[in-house]
Amino acid sequence: LKAKINKNIGAVFLSWKNLSKALYYYNIAQELAIKGNDKITEADCLNNKGTVYEQQNNYQKAFEVYSQALKIYTKANINQRIALTYNNLAILSKVAKKFNDASHYYKQSVIYADKANNAWLTAAISTNLGNLLTEMGQLSEGQIYLQKALTISTQIDAKELIYETLENLAENASRSKDFNKAYLYHKQFSKAQNDFINLENTKEVAKLQAEFESEKKEKALAKSRAQFLQSRLEINRKNNLLNYAILGLLAIGSLTLLVFRNSRVKQQKLKLENEFNLKLASAEARNQLQEEKLRISRELHDNIGSQLTFINSSIQNLDEGFEDNEVLTETRKITQNTIAELRRTVWLINKQEVDLDEFIIKLRDYVKPMQTNSPHFQIEISYTGNCSLNSLTATNLFRIIQEGINNSVKYAKANLLTVKINCTENKLDLAIADNGVGFSIANASEGYGIKNIKTRVEALKGECAINSVIGKGTNINVNIPV
Repeated sequence: LKAKINKNIGAVFLSWKNLSKALYYYNIAQELAIKGNDKITEADCLNNKGTVYEQQNNYQKAFEVYSQALKIYTKANINQRIALTYNNLAILSKVAKKFNDASHYYKQSVIYADKANNAWLTAAISTNLGNLLTEMGQLSEGQIYLQKALTISTQIDAKELIYETLENLAENASRSKDFNKAYLYHKQFSKAQNDFINLENTKEVAKLQAEFESEKKEKALAKSRAQFLQSRLEINRKNNLLNYAILGLLAIGSLTLLVFRNSRVKQQKLKLENEFNLKLASAEARNQLQEEKLRISRELHDNIGSQLTFINSSIQNLDEGFEDNEVLTETRKITQNTIAELRRTVWLINKQEVDLDEFIIKLRDYVKPMQTNSPHFQIEISYTGNCSLNSLTATNLFRIIQEGINNSVKYAKANLLTVKINCTENKLDLAIADNGVGFSIANASEGYGIKNIKTRVEALKGECAINSVIGKGTNINVNIPV
C-alpha cells in the first residue's frame, strides 16, 4: 500500500512537471515494492521513471527502465501494459533514428494490443506504425497498417484517430504516386477533421448550458425557501393576535428583508443570464471563427492542394522522359516543399489549441529534410515544460523559428544551429543560436527577416532581442505570454 501511495504522489509531481520530485517518489515506491515483492507496482514505477527520463532527454536511461518493466509485464502476462511499454520503446528508437528497431517494437505493440482487446490502442499504434513505415519507404506494408487503423477507428467512432489516419493514408498514396487516391484521402481527411472539431464545439456549448441550468435551479430553490418563510410569517401573525402590534412590526421587517432578498436574487439571476449570454456569444464567435478557418482550410485542401498535387504528378511524368533535367528536378523539389508548407499551414489554421509536444513534432518534421540534404549542417531542437498554444501564437511562433533557421542557412555559413523552448505557466521563452560568421548589429540595416521576426513578436505582445558578434554567431531571444 505504501508503495502505491508513493507512486501516486510521484504521478502528481509528474503532472506538475516537477520531474526531480516525481523521480524521488518513484524511487521510494520502487524500493518499497521490491521489499514487498509487489512485481506489478515495481514495473509500474520503472515505466513511470522512463517517462520522467524521456522528459529530461535522458533517452538511454529511459530505454533501460522501459526494458526492465517489459520483462516483468511479460512474465506476468499483462497484455495491455506490454503493448504500452513496447510503444514507449518504439518512440525512443524513432527519436534515436533507429527506424528498424522502432518498426519491430511497434509491431510487437500492435500484437499485444490485439491480445488485450483494446481497440483504441490497436488503432492508435497501427497509425504510428503505418506512418513510420511510410517514412521508411515501405509503402505497401505501411498502407496495410494504416487501413487496419482506419477500419478499427471507424468501428469505435474515434474521430481524432480517423482524421489522423486519413492524413497519413494521403501521404502514403502521394509517395506511392497514386495521386487520385491521395486526393480522395485528403477530402475524407478534411471532412473527418471538421466532424471532430464540430463535436468539440458542441460539447463546449452543452457544458455552458448545463452550468446555466444548474445555477437557475439553485436560484429557484432559494426563491421557494423565501416563499415558504413568508407563508410561515403570515400564519404566525394570525395565530398571535394578542401580540399583533409586535408581530406586525416583525412582519414589516420580514417583508422588507424578503423584498431585499428577492431583489438580490433577481439581480443575481440577471447577472447569471448576462454572463451566460456573454459566454454563449463568445462560444458562437469562436465557432464562427473556426468555421471560417475550416472554410479557408477546405479551399486550400480542395483547390490549391489538389492543383499542387496535379502539378507535382505532371512534373514527375515529364521528368521520366528527360534525363538529368535540372530545371524539372528543381521545380519538382519546390512543388513538394510547397505542398508540405501548405499542410503545415492548414494544420495550424485548423487547430484551436496546440500542445507544445505536438508543436515540437511538427517543427522536427520541418527541419528533417534540411538535415537530410545538408549533412554538414546540424539543427538541434530541445524543450522543457508543457503548455497549450492558441492558433495565432502557434502560427507566429512557427514562422519566427522558420525565419531564424532560413536566415542561418542562407547567410550564416554555420554548421550548428540550436532551438530551445522553455514553457512555464504563463510565459514561453525561445532561444535560437548558430555558430556562423555573425554580423555587426550597429552597421547592419534591418533586413526583411529581422523586421519580420520583430513584427510577429509584437503581434504576440512579446519581447525580442537579437545579438550577433562577427566570427561568433548570432543569438535570437524571444519571450511571449501564453
